[in-house]
Amino acid sequence: MERPDLRSAGLWLGIAIACAVAAFAIAPQIDLEVSAWFYDPRTGFWMARLAWLESFRQLVWNLSIMMFVLSLAGLGFAWAKKPLLSLGARDWGYVSALFLLGPVLLVNIILKQHWGRARPADVTQFGGAHDFTPPWQPADQCVSNCSFVSGEVSGAVVLAVALMMLRPVVAQYFPRWGRKIWTMLSLSLPLAIMVQRVVTGRHFLSDTLFAALFMLALAVVLRRLMWRRG
Repeated sequence: MERPDLRSAGLWLGIAIACAVAAFAIAPQIDLEVSAWFYDPRTGFWMARLAWLESFRQLVWNLSIMMFVLSLAGLGFAWAKKPLLSLGARDWGYVSALFLLGPVLLVNIILKQHWGRARPADVTQFGGAHDFTPPWQPADQCVSNCSFVSGEVSGAVVLAVALMMLRPVVAQYFPRWGRKIWTMLSLSLPLAIMVQRVVTGRHFLSDTLFAALFMLALAVVLRRLMWRRG
């Protein structure tokens, strides 16, 4: 795996998280204002009915699942002394742990099941029956699979991290321009999913932003712990 500048990445991530927390604490209405751009009082969040947007969301979600399965397979092959895609147990173990600790444990088991924040389409401002709550305020407006934070975005971010990990492998088989395309596609997937979740009324802007920041922070911390001695 390529070795990133973890100190610099951690510093910038810390600044980004602090700024995001401050921004939504001072002006939580940002979420409502952004979601309102895509809401029509007569038709609701009309982009939620676009089949191609839902198909794209499902495609990226399936790719995330496939990458998780591939990481488990790679871990098994590495233990059997038959490295998959020339990557060792620590590389595949890193991806597996990132999926398990991030999208599975932190997002879907802890936050989405216990934070209680209603989704945009379910709050009174957009024709629903539940109260809007700021992102950092636990609520009782949702029982399970709630809005804070986005599971799809967290999965897409971890998928992007894994795809970036595979860049050296891609470089062995494709020219330089192919590696650039791989990088652009990898980084664009989380951004595209963030947009999809907001415009369809399934998540607030803060849900998607904090999902991405949490996963990136976890990626940096886990990377530092697993490579501390090597």
